[in-house]
Amino acid sequence: MRRTLSLLSALVALVGLTSGVATAAAKTPKVLVIGLDGARFDKLMAADTPNVHALVKRGYASRSSLYGSGMAPTVSGPGWSTILTGVWPDKHKVKENSFAGNDLASHPSWLARAETANPALDTYAAVDWTPIGDKILRTGQDRKVVLNGDSAGYEKTDEQITVDAEKHLKQDKADASFVYFGQTDIAGHDHGADSAQYQATLRTDDALIGRLLAAVDARANRDGEDWLIMISADHGHTASGGHGGDSPEERMTFVIAAGGAVPAGTPAVAPKIVDIAPTVLRHLGVAAPAVYDGYPLGAAPSDVFDTAALKPRQDETGVPAGVLGWTHDAPGGWTVRNAAGMPAGVTEWQGWSFTTDDFWTRTAPGQQREANARARGVFAVADADEWDDKGSPSSRGTFDSSLVSPAVDVAGKSTVDVSFVSHYRQEGTQRGALTASFDGGPEQNVLAYGPETGTANKGGDVLSVPTSASVKVPAGTRSMKLTWRLYAAGNNWYWAVDAPRLTTR
Repeated sequence: MRRTLSLLSALVALVGLTSGVATAAAKTPKVLVIGLDGARFDKLMAADTPNVHALVKRGYASRSSLYGSGMAPTVSGPGWSTILTGVWPDKHKVKENSFAGNDLASHPSWLARAETANPALDTYAAVDWTPIGDKILRTGQDRKVVLNGDSAGYEKTDEQITVDAEKHLKQDKADASFVYFGQTDIAGHDHGADSAQYQATLRTDDALIGRLLAAVDARANRDGEDWLIMISADHGHTASGGHGGDSPEERMTFVIAAGGAVPAGTPAVAPKIVDIAPTVLRHLGVAAPAVYDGYPLGAAPSDVFDTAALKPRQDETGVPAGVLGWTHDAPGGWTVRNAAGMPAGVTEWQGWSFTTDDFWTRTAPGQQREANARARGVFAVADADEWDDKGSPSSRGTFDSSLVSPAVDVAGKSTVDVSFVSHYRQEGTQRGALTASFDGGPEQNVLAYGPETGTANKGGDVLSVPTSASVKVPAGTRSMKLTWRLYAAGNNWYWAVDAPRLTTR
């Protein structure tokens, strides 16, 4: 009998332990996303902003970069549309602040997607830039507050937004909320990002954020809730004021997050603002749609190019000396092969190079390199245009360089599926080709880029496009290599490739 009681006691203890774990895991997920229009990450972190710094200390924070020319200007319409829809401007088609020709109907906000997936959720938005409420958030919230800061003044309307949001966050279910503040953007336009006025609005933003966080902490069931807090911005500002262009300061944005399943610290590979929507939906237990361009924070797939050891500038004197951003040393079994007799040009671009957005876009801003939005971290580039900027090598020959994958074991397989992000700009006789070679045999065409357009050719510019192809494996083949080649190029353009993935079946 004593033994039976001991077993019963053990079972009771185990049930109690399991119940405790279940209770901890069953905390109700809640989300608050805060938007700071025109806030530069470097200025925000350098300012006296204790509430923001406290979130960063216990969570996740990273600078990020927007698209630029070739996709959309760095203005609010595309920026907030991207943050709220989880897709880039080439999908939602908001290219400026008039919202003309947009396809937001096909790409609803994450609030609307959450509401549709689970109508029991309490969804809320409070904004004082009217187009956000009228265009991006036109439907999909249980309650929406839209004020006109352009006419009433953002200092006043930001305060009104805060008062309403405080009440909502303290008293309502508040499952998913978006709160927007606009006054920092006005200070940037009127006084510039280097001004005391801009700094003052960042401090005001921080105080407003503190009030929202205090409202969350004052909730009656706060201990039973798992709050994900995120902060981001739609664009940056120049030192003297303004945005819309392709400078690093105008393209500057960021992702700050704390709570939920978000990893802590500064990530090795910077996130994108399209990652905000899937991160929110993951936390709410809602499946992200396949159309999304982003990943939940911490869930982006790894990429072999990100292991490349980068160097500082050599010939590219327009890039700051402290920016590490290029190498010809291919990582993970990849190789770069330049054609015999290819003339020497700019060192960084003497054939395929591995580089970053921050380095590559600084070499010649405004030439649509900024539109390579779907690349992350380190990617591969063949840039005949920049190669030609030292000694005009195209007057003595052409750019011809190949990027070759490691050998893939295809024994007993029928097909190799290849996918990658492709950012290709066409001019003149320049050509790009993806080819396959089996057991060291001749190259076989898979994809072609060039001036022609047809079934097997991608004519003209093909900017920031997820690309895939299936390669048939000849019977008896043991190995395969893929080659990306840019050739017949002079002072032309470029080809950037990222996230190559090969799977066999």
